[in-house]
Amino acid sequence: MTNIAAAREVIQRVRAAGVTDFCVCGGSRNSPLIAILGEFAVRRSPLADANVSANDLRPTANVLSFVDERSAAFFALGRAKRDGKPVAVVTTSGTAAAELLPAAIEAYYSGVPLVLITADRPARFRGTGAPQSIEQIGLFGVYAATDIKAWTRRVPLHINVEFDEPLIDE
Repeated sequence: MTNIAAAREVIQRVRAAGVTDFCVCGGSRNSPLIAILGEFAVRRSPLADANVSANDLRPTANVLSFVDERSAAFFALGRAKRDGKPVAVVTTSGTAAAELLPAAIEAYYSGVPLVLITADRPARFRGTGAPQSIEQIGLFGVYAATDIKAWTRRVPLHINVEFDEPLIDE
Protein backbone atom coordinates (compact mmCIF):
# COMPACT_ATOMS: atom_id res chain seq x y z
CA MET A 1 0.00 0.00 0.00
CA THR A 2 1.32 3.45 -0.84
CA ASN A 3 1.73 6.17 1.78
CA ILE A 4 -1.03 8.21 0.18
CA ALA A 5 -3.37 5.20 0.16
CA ALA A 6 -2.58 4.49 3.83
CA ALA A 7 -3.18 8.13 4.74
CA ARG A 8 -6.46 8.17 2.81
CA GLU A 9 -7.62 5.04 4.63
CA VAL A 10 -6.82 6.50 8.06
CA ILE A 11 -8.55 9.80 7.33
CA GLN A 12 -11.61 8.04 5.90
CA ARG A 13 -11.86 5.80 8.97
CA VAL A 14 -11.74 8.65 11.45
CA ARG A 15 -14.16 10.68 9.36
CA ALA A 16 -16.52 7.68 9.44
CA ALA A 17 -16.14 7.76 13.23
CA GLY A 18 -17.43 11.35 13.25
CA VAL A 19 -14.28 13.46 13.03
CA THR A 20 -14.70 16.66 11.01
CA ASP A 21 -12.14 18.84 12.83
CA PHE A 22 -8.41 18.15 12.42
CA CYS A 23 -5.73 20.06 14.36
CA VAL A 24 -2.60 19.65 12.28
CA CYS A 25 1.02 20.22 13.26
CA GLY A 26 2.99 20.12 10.04
CA GLY A 27 6.10 18.06 9.55
CA SER A 28 7.67 16.10 6.74
CA ARG A 29 6.73 12.63 8.01
CA ASN A 30 3.01 13.45 8.21
CA SER A 31 2.88 15.06 4.76
CA PRO A 32 0.82 12.18 3.30
CA LEU A 33 -1.86 12.82 5.94
CA ILE A 34 -1.78 16.57 5.28
CA ALA A 35 -2.10 15.97 1.54
CA ILE A 36 -5.23 13.88 2.03
CA LEU A 37 -6.74 16.37 4.48
CA GLY A 38 -6.27 19.02 1.80
CA GLU A 39 -8.69 17.09 -0.40
CA PHE A 40 -11.44 17.51 2.20
CA ALA A 41 -10.63 21.06 3.28
CA VAL A 42 -10.18 22.88 -0.02
CA ARG A 43 -13.15 24.28 -1.87
CA ARG A 44 -13.25 23.47 -5.54
CA SER A 45 -14.01 26.15 -8.07
CA PRO A 46 -17.34 25.84 -9.87
CA LEU A 47 -15.45 26.90 -13.00
CA ALA A 48 -13.36 23.74 -12.80
CA ASP A 49 -16.36 21.48 -13.36
CA ALA A 50 -19.67 22.59 -14.83
CA ASN A 51 -21.44 19.72 -13.04
CA VAL A 52 -20.44 20.87 -9.53
CA SER A 53 -23.35 21.87 -7.32
CA ALA A 54 -23.19 24.51 -4.59
CA ASN A 55 -23.13 21.74 -1.96
CA ASP A 56 -19.98 20.28 -3.52
CA LEU A 57 -18.18 23.57 -2.91
CA ARG A 58 -18.32 23.33 0.86
CA PRO A 59 -15.31 21.85 2.64
CA THR A 60 -16.16 18.64 4.46
CA ALA A 61 -13.42 18.95 7.06
CA ASN A 62 -12.04 21.77 9.17
CA VAL A 63 -8.25 21.72 9.12
CA LEU A 64 -6.66 23.96 11.72
CA SER A 65 -2.92 24.55 11.65
CA PHE A 66 -0.77 24.68 14.79
CA VAL A 67 2.96 25.10 15.38
CA ASP A 68 3.00 23.44 18.80
CA GLU A 69 1.71 19.89 19.31
CA ARG A 70 0.80 20.33 22.98
CA SER A 71 -1.27 23.42 22.16
CA ALA A 72 -2.96 21.62 19.26
CA ALA A 73 -3.87 18.70 21.50
CA PHE A 74 -5.39 20.89 24.21
CA PHE A 75 -7.26 22.95 21.61
CA ALA A 76 -8.65 19.70 20.17
CA LEU A 77 -9.58 18.54 23.66
CA GLY A 78 -11.50 21.77 24.28
CA ARG A 79 -13.26 21.55 20.91
CA ALA A 80 -14.23 17.92 21.55
CA LYS A 81 -15.60 18.86 24.98
CA ARG A 82 -17.50 21.80 23.53
CA ASP A 83 -19.01 19.94 20.58
CA GLY A 84 -19.37 16.49 22.11
CA LYS A 85 -17.82 14.82 19.06
CA PRO A 86 -14.35 13.50 18.28
CA VAL A 87 -11.61 15.87 17.16
CA ALA A 88 -8.31 14.68 15.70
CA VAL A 89 -4.75 15.88 16.20
CA VAL A 90 -2.26 15.03 13.44
CA THR A 91 1.47 15.13 14.17
CA THR A 92 4.76 14.12 12.67
CA SER A 93 6.98 11.45 14.22
CA GLY A 94 9.21 11.28 17.26
CA THR A 95 8.92 13.54 20.25
CA ALA A 96 6.20 15.55 18.48
CA ALA A 97 3.90 12.61 19.19
CA ALA A 98 4.96 12.58 22.85
CA GLU A 99 3.73 16.16 23.24
CA LEU A 100 0.16 14.82 22.98
CA LEU A 101 0.38 12.79 26.21
CA PRO A 102 -0.83 15.48 28.66
CA ALA A 103 -4.01 16.13 26.65
CA ALA A 104 -4.51 12.37 26.16
CA ILE A 105 -4.44 11.87 29.94
CA GLU A 106 -6.91 14.72 30.45
CA ALA A 107 -9.20 13.31 27.74
CA TYR A 108 -8.97 9.84 29.27
CA TYR A 109 -10.12 11.01 32.69
CA SER A 110 -12.75 13.32 31.19
CA GLY A 111 -14.17 10.73 28.82
CA VAL A 112 -13.52 12.94 25.79
CA PRO A 113 -13.22 11.44 22.26
CA LEU A 114 -9.81 12.76 21.25
CA VAL A 115 -8.18 11.13 18.21
CA LEU A 116 -4.38 11.17 18.04
CA ILE A 117 -2.96 10.45 14.59
CA THR A 118 0.81 10.18 14.63
CA ALA A 119 3.02 9.67 11.61
CA ASP A 120 5.91 7.32 12.20
CA ARG A 121 9.06 6.11 10.53
CA PRO A 122 9.13 2.48 9.38
CA ALA A 123 9.63 -0.07 12.16
CA ARG A 124 13.14 -0.89 10.89
CA PHE A 125 14.33 2.51 12.20
CA ARG A 126 13.32 1.85 15.81
CA GLY A 127 16.24 1.35 18.15
CA THR A 128 18.78 2.58 15.59
CA GLY A 129 19.21 6.15 16.80
CA ALA A 130 17.63 7.50 13.61
CA PRO A 131 16.28 11.05 13.99
CA GLN A 132 12.69 11.36 15.16
CA SER A 133 12.51 7.62 15.75
CA ILE A 134 11.04 6.71 19.10
CA GLU A 135 8.82 3.85 20.17
CA GLN A 136 5.44 5.31 19.22
CA ILE A 137 3.51 2.04 19.41
CA GLY A 138 1.84 2.05 22.81
CA LEU A 139 3.17 5.55 23.51
CA PHE A 140 0.00 6.56 25.36
CA GLY A 141 -0.33 3.32 27.35
CA VAL A 142 -3.66 2.93 29.10
CA TYR A 143 -4.65 6.48 28.15
CA ALA A 144 -5.60 5.67 24.55
CA ALA A 145 -7.26 2.86 22.65
CA THR A 146 -5.49 1.68 19.51
CA ASP A 147 -8.27 -0.22 17.70
CA ILE A 148 -10.71 2.03 15.88
CA LYS A 149 -13.22 -0.80 15.44
CA ALA A 150 -13.43 -1.36 19.21
CA TRP A 151 -13.16 2.34 20.13
CA THR A 152 -15.94 3.40 22.52
CA ARG A 153 -15.38 7.17 22.12
CA ARG A 154 -15.07 7.39 25.93
CA VAL A 155 -11.26 7.44 25.79
CA PRO A 156 -8.74 8.83 23.30
CA LEU A 157 -7.85 6.82 20.22
CA HIS A 158 -4.27 6.59 18.97
CA ILE A 159 -3.60 5.71 15.33
CA ASN A 160 0.09 5.41 14.47
CA VAL A 161 0.86 5.30 10.75
CA GLU A 162 4.25 4.24 9.39
CA PHE A 163 5.37 6.09 6.26
CA ASP A 164 8.46 5.20 4.27
CA GLU A 165 10.19 7.43 1.74
CA PRO A 166 9.37 8.84 -0.68
CA LEU A 167 6.64 10.27 1.52
CA ILE A 168 4.41 11.53 -1.30
CA ASP A 169 4.37 8.44 -3.46
CA GLU A 170 1.39 8.86 -5.79
